[in-house]
Amino acid sequence: MMRKHSWLRALALASFAAFVSYGVGADPIISVNPADYLPTPPPYPGSTVFVVPVEITGAVQVTSWQFSLTFDPTDVQVNTSCDPTTDPFCDPIFGPVTQGPFFLNTALFPPFFDPGFIFNNLGLLDAVAGAWQDPPPGPSGDGILAYVEFITTENGTGASPITVTGVSTTSSVPEPGTLALLAGGLVLLARRRLADRRSRN
Repeated sequence: MMRKHSWLRALALASFAAFVSYGVGADPIISVNPADYLPTPPPYPGSTVFVVPVEITGAVQVTSWQFSLTFDPTDVQVNTSCDPTTDPFCDPIFGPVTQGPFFLNTALFPPFFDPGFIFNNLGLLDAVAGAWQDPPPGPSGDGILAYVEFITTENGTGASPITVTGVSTTSSVPEPGTLALLAGGLVLLARRRLADRRSRN
């Protein structure tokens, strides 16, 4: 009897291990780190221009992402007056919000990129987004999703926090719930086959 059930236990354990390996709540983290801000030449004396890399960590086959940034508009603002002819972080189309290398470094087809909506008076850069255009799987690991160029205001110091909000990601790996259903289905199928064998014997 123990031998008959050993393969069933092995199948259940393997399915459970696959479920655990993906983890519950193992969503990637999208953040900004002040230590990674990149200084750039200021456009006029007394101002400070810096580029904020928006980073993703712990990504697993990510196929799309979205985030927003909030900031103190009396201290810093998104640098909408950047010059794309001299500034590598100022895109001729997207301006001060440019796509990072996380998708670009491995993509065969150009990834979709939306620079979002700038509301400097509200201290908001809203709904910056990207999507993987190649067949799955999407990229995994850590990287930079986007660069956002800021400039200090007339009386600003650049010391106020810039915060990531409105984060969402999608992945090409199965969700934990899907894996759990698959594991349960495999176990039930195996038990049914075992019961059929017993009835024939």
